[in-house]
Amino acid sequence: MMGTLVGVADAGPFQAKSSQGDWARRQVDRTFVLPKGWLEVGIAGEHKNSEHYRGADGGLREQPEGMLWQHSKLWLELSQGFSPRTTLYARVPYVRSSLRPSTGSSITSMAMGDATAGVRLQPVASGRFDVAGSLELKVPSGVEWPEGSGGPGNTGSFLTGTGITNLGAHMHAAVRAVGVVKGTTSVGYVRKFPGVVGYVVQTDGFGNGVINPGDEWVSDSSIAVNATDYAAVEFGAQVRRIAVSKIGVNADGDRIMESVRHSDGTWLNGRITLAVEPSEHVTVQTGVALDRVGGDSRPFAHLGLEEFSPQPGLQWLGRAVVRW
Repeated sequence: MMGTLVGVADAGPFQAKSSQGDWARRQVDRTFVLPKGWLEVGIAGEHKNSEHYRGADGGLREQPEGMLWQHSKLWLELSQGFSPRTTLYARVPYVRSSLRPSTGSSITSMAMGDATAGVRLQPVASGRFDVAGSLELKVPSGVEWPEGSGGPGNTGSFLTGTGITNLGAHMHAAVRAVGVVKGTTSVGYVRKFPGVVGYVVQTDGFGNGVINPGDEWVSDSSIAVNATDYAAVEFGAQVRRIAVSKIGVNADGDRIMESVRHSDGTWLNGRITLAVEPSEHVTVQTGVALDRVGGDSRPFAHLGLEEFSPQPGLQWLGRAVVRW
């Protein structure tokens, strides 16, 4: 009888238990959220060289000989599987922008960029189909006060923050052949709230002006294929449709705004990435991205604001993540 009681006790309250969710070994079998109780910490980098610009018609044109624009970001990332259907995440970038003109001295700026935090909710998860939604908030935490007046002929530094807040809402869907291939798509709307910033100056010179950047629709689609349990290749494309931006002043309680010429447009970027996972606790990714269609890249180019005026060029991507 004592032996029986000991056996029951060993299999009951003294047995190790965990509420942590299971990790899918293959990337194509994973859902939009982390399993409950998992934590991810990552470092991601992106670097772009640009020797061209896009005109009012969106066509590529060469910069003057010897001119080179470089833009890099180093992201610190944190994600947590808060529940079986919820993931919380945050990203903070460190930005480096550099311009080597055809004549004169080079300009380089390095500083913190605008931080992002979000939540992803997934009410539907099955063997083949997933549906999720997300809310994402970007807060102005980067540098938004340039040295000099900030005008095209008098910029002594580049900006690493826009000075305005973004709030985005997105819907995500995925379909898969289990263990082999997965297709994902998402569509979202990003509301950009107007604000007083250091790079818009009132025409009378007595203070700073207001920017009301154009809201945007964004769509992203990808196909991922698991070659083995330890490696996956992903092909993706992103489309951004940005509305016209406006700048102006607050005068006697009224806001007087003017549109920025050619600040609206549609951008299409393609990418390919390779992910290698020696274990369930480590992921290493590398890849490239290239813009295929774009709007005028000049309206905010002298400020280095890639969010408003992306410059064309090949972009190198890298990411390393540890999880437990």
